[in-house]
Amino acid sequence: MKIGVSAFATDSGKSGISQYAAHVVGQLLEIAPQHELVAFINRADAAWVRSWHPRLEVIELPDWTAHPILSILWHLLALPLQLRRQGCDLVFMPAANRRLAWSYGVPSVGTVHDFSQLHVPQKYDAARMLYVMRVLPRLMRRLTRVISVSESTRRDLVSFARVPPQRIRVIHNGADLARFAPRPRARARTIIPPELRIPEQYVLYIARLEHPGKNHVRLLEAFAMLKRDTQLPHKLVLVGGRWNGAEVIDERVRTLGLADQVIFPGFVPDALIPALYAGADALVFPSLFEGFGIPLLEAMASGTPVCAANVASIPEVVGDAGLLFDPLDVPGMATSLARLLQDQTLRERLIAAGLARAADFTWERTARGVLEELAAAACQ
Repeated sequence: MKIGVSAFATDSGKSGISQYAAHVVGQLLEIAPQHELVAFINRADAAWVRSWHPRLEVIELPDWTAHPILSILWHLLALPLQLRRQGCDLVFMPAANRRLAWSYGVPSVGTVHDFSQLHVPQKYDAARMLYVMRVLPRLMRRLTRVISVSESTRRDLVSFARVPPQRIRVIHNGADLARFAPRPRARARTIIPPELRIPEQYVLYIARLEHPGKNHVRLLEAFAMLKRDTQLPHKLVLVGGRWNGAEVIDERVRTLGLADQVIFPGFVPDALIPALYAGADALVFPSLFEGFGIPLLEAMASGTPVCAANVASIPEVVGDAGLLFDPLDVPGMATSLARLLQDQTLRERLIAAGLARAADFTWERTARGVLEELAAAACQ
């Protein structure tokens, strides 16, 4: 069986969706060597997509196909032709909440990661909102099979996109347990380059600097309370590239007087992320909405206790292995952080529970579920 894969809208390796596409496609080629996979991507990102697996065939397309509007048109008009030209029997769309076609000419399986546009006001501009609210749901209903990364997203697929429940399967994301594993904190910190200015004791949040969705502003307010009410020496490390609304975050740091308490390393190379997790005293994850939340698994697998928002899919991922709070309740967030950093018995319990919890989420398990859905689609 030859499976076509649209590798578009996977963020060049800089997001959870990119991790999903790379790990699932790579694992599919490992666990099902009898199948061929061919990926379609613009030329600038072709080298990154080739890194997913040495047996992955990559079709390079002109870079104009990566432009959002032109990419949408390419999927609607040209993808079916490419699938026919390459002799594909199926198509897999790993970023189905971003790019889909109306028709493929072959059975189709798409993974929907989230409907953040429903839950976070001002998430996108008007043009993009039109596409994600009006166009994409119709395209989702035309997929042969739909994969949801969480029960939270499945509910939105049914209630908002009106995808028939019998065509949806929840298959959770995974974590790379070979990369994310416990290590002594002092040793982890020796790996982190001095130019990142990471302090000896810190609370970590890994998310693009986006307002309001990632909830950095309330986190900053909670951290200011924490510093005011305790003697804790920790600083807050906000890892991530700048996105829409980053200037609002900058301004709140200034008005709260936190300039010397908050570290902005920017986008950090992937090779350093395991050390950042292992070196942190806690991961805080206050996002207003997440389709899944891979950093939660990575932190737990690293032996770092987590303190996270009790919304959307986050409780589904964390289970009883983390401390949950209302992301709109700033004092409550501050209290949860203080408790996690000061209560050693709680920390040890959550670290042990987190390691056990993360062990249940592997990319191989995810890929096997995807393979089953591809097989089911081929039979329809």
